[in-house]
Amino acid sequence: MDNITSINSQTSAALAANSNPGNSALGQTEFLQLLVTQLQNQDPLNPLDSAEYAAQLAQFSSVEQLVNINTGISGLVESQQLMSTGLNNTIASSLAGKTVTAISDRIGLGADRTTDVNFKLSGIASDVTINILDASGNVVRTENLSSFSQGDHSWTWDGLTSDGRSVPEGTYQVRIEASNGDNPVNALSVLQGTVSKVRYTNGGVELIVNGVAVPLGDIEEIGE
Repeated sequence: MDNITSINSQTSAALAANSNPGNSALGQTEFLQLLVTQLQNQDPLNPLDSAEYAAQLAQFSSVEQLVNINTGISGLVESQQLMSTGLNNTIASSLAGKTVTAISDRIGLGADRTTDVNFKLSGIASDVTINILDASGNVVRTENLSSFSQGDHSWTWDGLTSDGRSVPEGTYQVRIEASNGDNPVNALSVLQGTVSKVRYTNGGVELIVNGVAVPLGDIEEIGE
């Protein structure tokens, strides 16, 4: 009776130790400790049934195999991530000097004081409104255009505000709204230009296009 009480108390203690939120699963070591404790405290007059012992050993083997599988999967995922990072870095380094098209709502205004606003329309648009915003989110230029077909389009910004004042060089945001009568038309802003620099950051690879930082994953098209 004392042996049974001892086994129950030790089993309860082991289960309680594994009931913490950060350690809720019965691990390989804990499982083995319970099995050994059970053997040490078995009743000599009523030893552990051999079939039950074999079943527990099979359970321990299953736990061990699951631990090994989990370790192997973790290693495989880490290897794939390293390979992906290396591949991205190699691809990015080859893009310097290439002309690219990227999904971006940013444009860069340089010393030449003009820059193209490129966009794609999902359908025919009778009206297109282009808003250009500064770094503080203020609209500095609004341009209302009309009669566009479905597809790729471009409008050249002269670096002036709506009232004719020059704005400083830098990066600006573009918001485009399009409609065909009362029906809205989807408009996607894109950035086109030459990759002048490749930047490696903690967040991934960035390409500098017309002074604008573009994540490698946003590149849509690559030219010469």
